[in-house]
Amino acid sequence: RRPSLKDGIEIERIFLDVEVRAHPRAQAVLEKLSGIPVVEISDRQTVMDKAKSFTISQGKRNLWITQFLGSFLKPCPGTGVPYLCCNYWILNLQMNCPLDCSYCILQSYINFPMLTLFVNLEKIPDEIEALQKCRPNRLLRIGTGELTDSLVLDPLTHWNDHLIRAVSGRPILLELKTKTSNTAHLPGLERRNVVISCSMNPSDIIQAEEHKAASFDDRLKALQTAAQKGYRIGIHLDPMIEVQDWQAKYEEMTQRITETLDEEDVAWISLGALRFPRELKQIAEERFPRNRVFLDEFVPCPDGKMRYFRPIRTEIYQKIYAGIRTRWKEAFIYFCMEHPSIWKRVMGYAPDNNDCLDFLFHQNMVQRFPALDLPEPLPKNYGIG
Repeated sequence: RRPSLKDGIEIERIFLDVEVRAHPRAQAVLEKLSGIPVVEISDRQTVMDKAKSFTISQGKRNLWITQFLGSFLKPCPGTGVPYLCCNYWILNLQMNCPLDCSYCILQSYINFPMLTLFVNLEKIPDEIEALQKCRPNRLLRIGTGELTDSLVLDPLTHWNDHLIRAVSGRPILLELKTKTSNTAHLPGLERRNVVISCSMNPSDIIQAEEHKAASFDDRLKALQTAAQKGYRIGIHLDPMIEVQDWQAKYEEMTQRITETLDEEDVAWISLGALRFPRELKQIAEERFPRNRVFLDEFVPCPDGKMRYFRPIRTEIYQKIYAGIRTRWKEAFIYFCMEHPSIWKRVMGYAPDNNDCLDFLFHQNMVQRFPALDLPEPLPKNYGIG
């Protein structure tokens, strides 16, 4: 019997880049997954050609262990004007996700379907230091959940330990974003500059659309565990989906979150309605025939993504924002890839640009968490004033 990871996730075959065969991280993963067939690859093009024959589902059951040849640290691709983004930075330690959310953008975004682990993390501290020197006196927010789930394979790899050490003592907030409940294995934290974030949806949406992900209750418990270990908490209400009785379902969800978690532990909350590239709809409906996410009306937007009509998005946001603010007055709330007009209608203001939003993060973190000893947030350091 093959070793099975948590939540029914299985690896059927491992493809091993011979150039990293002796790397300690590669060896540690192979040892934990002993019993799974290993195919050694001496020519990277071989595995690229092999991957072309895999469906998305097959790719999720095959693991490619290799090294990353470029820079790990990159600006979040976000989206273009007129939508606001937050100047987030991403670290891609791995690629693709064994979870199987019906609406996941990775289904149309990545043309290589295999789960991929990059073992050469020793490059990362130097990259972080170089970025700091280029952006002095600014708060850097870095996350690993752009092309995968930050914690889904971490009980196997424990690679986030390396990142946590890399940001210790720096003016950086590291975010590990997940739909799993995998926080019990994480090390305790003294300086609370690491944020464990969960993407949250009402339970029936999780059950219907977020396959192999943890339940709502388990995610909530995992966030409580993380807070007890010394981590800050992040909440991503994204993507919010206009299902039947969405008002009551999302109201119940936000009430559970705000009654269970302590606002003083919460770094930030993001709001985002469902959006997707046009080509995702066909892929998702073929893979998930019972899926109902894409049955609503969507409108093509200037950044090429499909979205609910703006009045619908505004109504959803107003309801959720008001519910959160009823109980949490200070937590930083922002929109992910949203239009300034919606900011103004829902929150009463809109940042002038992405640098302004980046500055507001810094300002809020300094005001609420003085123990982090972050540099003073000055508009001139963000090119605003």
